[in-house]
Amino acid sequence: MRAASGGGHDSPVKLALSGVSKSFGSRRKPLPVIGGVSLEVREGEFVSLIGPSGSGKSTLFHLIGGLLRPDAGEIALDGRVITGERGHIAYMPQQPALLPWRTIESNVILDREINGASRRETLEEARRWMARAGLAGFEQAYPHMLSGGMQQRAAFVRALLSPHELMCLDEPFSALDAFTRSEMQAWLLDIWEETRRSVLFVTHHIEEALLLSDTIYVLSGRPSAVLRRIEVPFPRPRREEIAETPEFLALRRELTGLMKEEQRKSRDAAARG
Repeated sequence: MRAASGGGHDSPVKLALSGVSKSFGSRRKPLPVIGGVSLEVREGEFVSLIGPSGSGKSTLFHLIGGLLRPDAGEIALDGRVITGERGHIAYMPQQPALLPWRTIESNVILDREINGASRRETLEEARRWMARAGLAGFEQAYPHMLSGGMQQRAAFVRALLSPHELMCLDEPFSALDAFTRSEMQAWLLDIWEETRRSVLFVTHHIEEALLLSDTIYVLSGRPSAVLRRIEVPFPRPRREEIAETPEFLALRRELTGLMKEEQRKSRDAAARG
C-alpha cells in the first residue's frame, strides 16, 4: 500500500537504521532487546512504530538519540553516520518533562536557548506557536498550572522549535484520557500538515498510528525485528471521520490480529523462561 501524501518514495531519506541490535545484561547472560532492526524515515514523512510491550520501541529512540550505542548496525541522518552521537534530534518523551521552576514560555524556548539562538527572535517565534497551540495567555504560567493536554502541547512546541529537523515522539499521548487524546491527535495532525517535519512516532495505539502516519513499522516481540512495513493508503488532510470507513476498520483489524499474535508469542516465551 502506498501513502497518498506526505514524505513519498521520491523524497530523500532523513533517517536510516540498518541492522541495529542491542542487548542488556552481562556478557555471560545478555538480554537481547533489539535484534537487527532496519527502517527509514523520509523527508516530511510521518512514521510510526507499533509493537508489543517490551519490544524495545523506546530503546530505539535512545539509540537514535545517542544515549545508547548499538551492539551492531548503523544509524545515519541525512546520509551521515551518527551512531552513538548526541544532539541530532528533537525529542518529546511520554511525559511533558517541563522544568517546574521555569515558565511555560521559558520551557518552550529551552532547546533554542541551549543552542545559543537569539532570544528575541526565539521568543517571537515561540509566542506565535504558543498561540497556534492554544497557549496564548499562559506564557508566564508555570507547568503545574496547566492541564495535562496543555502541558503536552507546550512540550510539543518545544520540540517543534528545536533546530533539528527530525522529531522523535515517544508515546506522547499515552497518559491522557481518551477525549484529550483525541483532541491532541487532531491538533497534531493540523500542526504537522503545516510544518511537514520528519517524524518518528512511537505508539501502542493502532488507531492512532493509522490516523497520523504515512508509514507504519510493526515490531515483533523481544528481541524486536520489523515484522511488517505498511504504507497507509488514506489521503491527507485526514480527519477523525476516516476511522469509520470500511478500509480503515479492515486495516485496523489486520494490525490488531498481528499484534495479538505477537503478544501471545511474547507471553509464551516469557512462560518458558
